Amino acid sequence: MKRKKFIQTTSAAGIGAAFLPKIALAELSKLSSVSIGFIGTGLRGQWLLDLAAKREDVNIPAICDIDGEMIQYAQKILKNNNKNIEEIYNKGKYDYKNLVERKDLDAVIIATPWEWHAQMSLAAMDAGKHVGTEVPAALTVDDCWALVRTSEQTGK
Repeated sequence: MKRKKFIQTTSAAGIGAAFLPKIALAELSKLSSVSIGFIGTGLRGQWLLDLAAKREDVNIPAICDIDGEMIQYAQKILKNNNKNIEEIYNKGKYDYKNLVERKDLDAVIIATPWEWHAQMSLAAMDAGKHVGTEVPAALTVDDCWALVRTSEQTGK
């Protein structure tokens, strides 16, 4: 029994650590709530969305996906967790750029096809947002270094 509880606790801690780096957690921990936008609401995106939506201190004002059916599933998840969505970004594959420019977001979570992770993360950091992404964050060494440089430049 103790082992099972340890695994559950460790898994929950791992998920929390994966959302944002330590520097971001320190900055965001000063807030009474955090506002997160979600880019990608497919299966992994829905799972992450549900985890975040269960928290009372997380606001989710915007989601983005090119698949209308996935948007509908995401809306159900938010409704089931008593969260109201202000805006949906679904006007093409580059509409995520409009989401990351929102002034009311502290961070974005990216759960899209892998080839989009680096460019979406870079756009979000350049817009002043912290970023959490499912793995991998990049597919090339050059993209990895671009992520490192942008993070160092923006503090995100």
